Amino acid sequence: MVTVIDMTGNKNSNADASSSNTGPNDGSDMDRQWEDFLASHEGDLNDVARSRSARKFDKAARKAEKKAQFDVNDLKDDAFATPSYGRGPRDFQGRSWLDTDDVMDGDSTFTPPNPDLGPVNRAAALFVGMTTVGVLCLVASILVPSVSALLGSVGGVLTLLGAGGMFLRHRGHSETRRDEFDDGARV
Repeated sequence: MVTVIDMTGNKNSNADASSSNTGPNDGSDMDRQWEDFLASHEGDLNDVARSRSARKFDKAARKAEKKAQFDVNDLKDDAFATPSYGRGPRDFQGRSWLDTDDVMDGDSTFTPPNPDLGPVNRAAALFVGMTTVGVLCLVASILVPSVSALLGSVGGVLTLLGAGGMFLRHRGHSETRRDEFDDGARV
């Protein structure tokens, strides 16, 4: 005997023909089976509900509900409709950063910095010059062996005097501090 079982119904298709399901939409037997399952495993389910993991999950779920949800009003209008000219990495005028000359020649308000070093201290310039000439003399003494004694002596003295003078002139890093709590950091 061949039994044809409808596979589209919401029932156990592996059950035999004597199954208690009377039709695909009859859920009374499933409800009764679910209640029987809950009754037979009530102790285990209560243990799980009182477990530490369940409490942590409940706490996390309550926290997630309280957390502000993402709202469409949080987005800017251009998130939905991008401008027709596109976007560059640093501006919204549709120009590439590679077109710097065109941007600078245009109506840009950018003003390049004009650093002013102020008056150069003559003593500092003298010590830097002495150190530079001393190091150059030491290098030349290695490359030119015939005058290495003279260049080595002059280069050594100039390097020592120049570096020593720069070291003695150095006032530390505290000259810009305004009080004892100022750590010297500047923005």
